[in-house]
Amino acid sequence: MKKKLFVLFCAGMIITGCADQKSDEQEKPEVISLDLGENVQNDETNEEQVNNTGSNAGATAQSEENAEQQEPEAENISEDDTKNIQNNEKPQDLYMQFINNRISAIIGNDYPQDEYRIFNLENGKSYTFGELSQYVNQSYFDPEYSEKTSYDYAQYTYVECPDSDSKNFLVKFVGLNIYSPGDDSFAVYVFTETDGQLYLTDGYECWARSYTEQYRDGLCSNYGSGGAGDHYSGMSAIMSNGKITDVYGAEILSGWWTSYISDAIYNEVFAGNEDVPLNVSIYTIGEEKYYLYDLSECTEDQAALCETYISRCRDEAGINWATDAELEQVIKKRCSLLGVDYDTIGQQEEAEWTNI
Repeated sequence: MKKKLFVLFCAGMIITGCADQKSDEQEKPEVISLDLGENVQNDETNEEQVNNTGSNAGATAQSEENAEQQEPEAENISEDDTKNIQNNEKPQDLYMQFINNRISAIIGNDYPQDEYRIFNLENGKSYTFGELSQYVNQSYFDPEYSEKTSYDYAQYTYVECPDSDSKNFLVKFVGLNIYSPGDDSFAVYVFTETDGQLYLTDGYECWARSYTEQYRDGLCSNYGSGGAGDHYSGMSAIMSNGKITDVYGAEILSGWWTSYISDAIYNEVFAGNEDVPLNVSIYTIGEEKYYLYDLSECTEDQAALCETYISRCRDEAGINWATDAELEQVIKKRCSLLGVDYDTIGQQEEAEWTNI
């Protein structure tokens, strides 16, 4: 168990930010059959039939094809049009209709609002893809401080849901300058379908000090850093209701940062020594916290001091130190509750993103 979690954490530490993200322009689209409303016929029989329809019929077909390829204006979509389209389409078809600005998605009533953001998506309001794109530009780029006024490109992917056979639809906007100008930071928006209606239900951001790796089965590896000795690693899942739910999260503390557990006790035991190689992991699983310690990098003398610190934190600060075996059982129980296959956590396949 400890080795599995350590591998996940080490993978996160290798990632120094979103600057290494590459454009998926050369990648093949995800292997999912999508009907975009265009019929391509390449066999000789169909070609001959088209050639025999006459010039007037050919011109009409060409005109209709061109009309289909044009994106309709968002403001021309009425509520009745949206309902009629959505009541007769499958979820994946609805997602494509949304990408083509033919229908809108409703912002879920529990979609998270950020009190520090100037602009927020309004709960209960409907947005087309074009309107969502405008919101992204308005939200992330301030003309007063930045020459850049638009994201670089957008992508989409489908991911499975661990608690059902359905799929959620994710849209990513890349190049948002979250951490610094010109970076490849991005925002991901989660869409789900309920009774023929599309909802925008959740989302996440990725930038230099906070990163999420998206997997095909709906799981996400999360990494972050609060400083040289304060790192975060965890696993979350996008459920069938479109909400991102934590499987577990771990704050990894080392050296002086272990004083977060008890600053007073730490100063008394180590007398302000910041070089003690003690490592402490604080796991949050559901509503509970579990503390683990690691003395593998300590010398014999250092280990004696660390054990004193650990014992006093247990006796005086009420810290309940867990073992690797106990933690493994708790995570397995959490996975079972969410419908996540525990044995696949370390064997994930990355989601494939398709350019819009």
